[in-house]
Amino acid sequence: MTSTIKLFVVDDHPIFIDGITGLLKDTPGFEIIGTANNGKELLEKVAVRQPDIVLMDINMPEMDGIEATKELKLNYPRIKVIMLTMFNDIRFIKELLEIGAKGYILKNISRDDLIKAINTVSEGKPFLDSAVQEKVISSMSAQDDEEIDEKEADAMVQNITSRELEILQLIALGLTSQEISKRLFISKNTVETHRKNLLAKLNVKNTASLLKFAYKKGLV
Repeated sequence: MTSTIKLFVVDDHPIFIDGITGLLKDTPGFEIIGTANNGKELLEKVAVRQPDIVLMDINMPEMDGIEATKELKLNYPRIKVIMLTMFNDIRFIKELLEIGAKGYILKNISRDDLIKAINTVSEGKPFLDSAVQEKVISSMSAQDDEEIDEKEADAMVQNITSRELEILQLIALGLTSQEISKRLFISKNTVETHRKNLLAKLNVKNTASLLKFAYKKGLV
């Protein structure tokens, strides 16, 4: 028997909040415990009652979804954030995934896919809807400035230790260094060292390039 997933909906348009709450209120396993019209109001309310997942818009007055996500991850790392927005912009997608959002979906998403997104993120897995996935893949393809010879790439893979591979797979799931350290019972500094070693061994500059290499070589 699964426990109820407690949700918080954040958007500066009351009619949208009403639509989401109406869509989910009778769905078994979900409970909407609060709403807010901006990030500042959200942070005030979660200090009293904390949800499992926040469904959050990006463009809001006083405090937008980007700043609110940063504050949530800093002060309430247990709370997972799904961006629910009309902005299908790779800059927003990358930034929000980098700062810790676990999902990124568009407002035209179907009810079934919204439920799937919530359940997937609740299990600790990342979720991008199909349109967002296409955007990310296109962006990764456009950044093909470091094509590596296949034999050289295979040799790089052979240099990865089992612990580094384990950490790489957790990075691909969207876990932060702090979350990985808790999962593996090692220090955050040790995780960061493994991250740096992976970047060096695979000759990539950042996490996005690291994940691109890992997906290409079937490591994750």
